[in-house]
Amino acid sequence: MENTELPVEEVRRLLDACWKAKTVTELMPALPKGLKPRYIHIIDAVWHLNEPGGQDVGAARVGDVSAFLGVTTPSITKLVGEMAQLGLLVKHADASDRRAVTLTLTARGRELRRVYVEEYHARLSHVLGGLTLEQCETTVRTLTETLRLMNECQMDEHQETRMS
Repeated sequence: MENTELPVEEVRRLLDACWKAKTVTELMPALPKGLKPRYIHIIDAVWHLNEPGGQDVGAARVGDVSAFLGVTTPSITKLVGEMAQLGLLVKHADASDRRAVTLTLTARGRELRRVYVEEYHARLSHVLGGLTLEQCETTVRTLTETLRLMNECQMDEHQETRMS
């Protein structure tokens, strides 16, 4: 992909759309006291990673969850510890690799997923029915690529700072 400059006005419009996207996530139903929206993302990731083998078999590892969500492993490790203390998931020592930990959802974690993912997404499928699949795919690709490019730029700037 050719790296040309995007007109400044388009940068402004794109960043404005990103703020709107953040506002969309803030319209999610309120969570019970003490729970963070990020917990729901992790719960959903663990559920998806464990789904092929069933929810009682802990296949999901912290690194898998971070890759699934596209975030750093240390940030997920911290949140997983908090979630285990809150009784949302269970950490299991992996029998084949004692350093590895697999994750399963507790009944409470599965219930939160049912309410805040399955039911909420089903409701939104009706609310967002006026959007086309093409609009959704374009939005996902655009935001994903925007984040990748900005993260890449931030890493480059961080390396330049360290070298000077």
